[in-house]
Amino acid sequence: MNGVLIISLNSGGTMGHGKIITSLANFLSQKGKQVTILSDMLFSKNFNVNNKVNVKNIRKTPHINYTIGGMCRCNQSNEIYEFAMEQDIEYVIFSTFFDLDLVKKFKSNKIKTILLSYPIRDTYRLALKQNRAYSTFDKVITLFSPEFNDNEMPNEILVNPLKIAYKQVENKEKNDILVTCGGGGRPSSKIFFRKTISAIRKIINNKKNLKITMIKGSSKSKIPNENIKSIIWTKDFGSLMSSSRLIISEVGYFTMLDLINYKKKAILIPGERIIDNQEIRALKLQELGIGKVFFSFEKPDKLSNLIIQELANKFNDRRVSQFILDRFNKYPELGKVILEELK
Repeated sequence: MNGVLIISLNSGGTMGHGKIITSLANFLSQKGKQVTILSDMLFSKNFNVNNKVNVKNIRKTPHINYTIGGMCRCNQSNEIYEFAMEQDIEYVIFSTFFDLDLVKKFKSNKIKTILLSYPIRDTYRLALKQNRAYSTFDKVITLFSPEFNDNEMPNEILVNPLKIAYKQVENKEKNDILVTCGGGGRPSSKIFFRKTISAIRKIINNKKNLKITMIKGSSKSKIPNENIKSIIWTKDFGSLMSSSRLIISEVGYFTMLDLINYKKKAILIPGERIIDNQEIRALKLQELGIGKVFFSFEKPDKLSNLIIQELANKFNDRRVSQFILDRFNKYPELGKVILEELK
């Protein structure tokens, strides 16, 4: 059986890329496809990977802080290519980051290439069009995001990733606040945790019974309070988010999908990203009614007040959630589009 190779490189500390890739791999394996994930991230350690999905790990690569739409140079491209040929791979799916020379090499051997991407910065899709990167792939599949209203580019299709990213969980609130900062290892995460811990500490002094969970990732920030349960990571992020009343988070694309899927209100603190417009995404989500924006240069007192206000506001307007879902549902589901491309 000819297989599908999903390549995920240079995703740094973030777990968002990992979630969408493992969800896609699990979905395709359930549809009878032979799927292998190839990455420098330990997917099987951090995610629930279906036992039908193969995982191939390669050496860790330095994270790229600046890239035009995901274009990069991979110093292990020969190893990746040889592995694909050995495994009789027929389809290769690149997750956001890609080496254009490697894409061309696959195509020269009649291996179908697909770019699965999302608009990490508003200018990148235009840059990729100008550099003719989109035309190199057999198909570009871009995950829809409400902060950008671009029309589809040539050779591109916009899709709705909400269904494939969703996992049915028990919707019972057990936690007051969930604090999460992606992989937690970036410089902006230090500011995030410092401001968040300072703001929460002031609230705990008056409300000592608050239940708070903080996902630290690789952050070295100390959590000096017994009310705050600190964990490095969880494979069951959906359940933890669903069981929390309020989410305090950076504004990564995949965190946004979870907030929409689980209909959660949030306080959004945009992280400083060269390759990601988190400020634009945060402001758009606030406009749509998903959360309130707190910028990292603002004082912790403002964040404390926002937390108190959001915890007190128990009203959840379902019309807001439906309006956002309707915007995503204008586009075909990611899983169906991928299956069609693999025929």
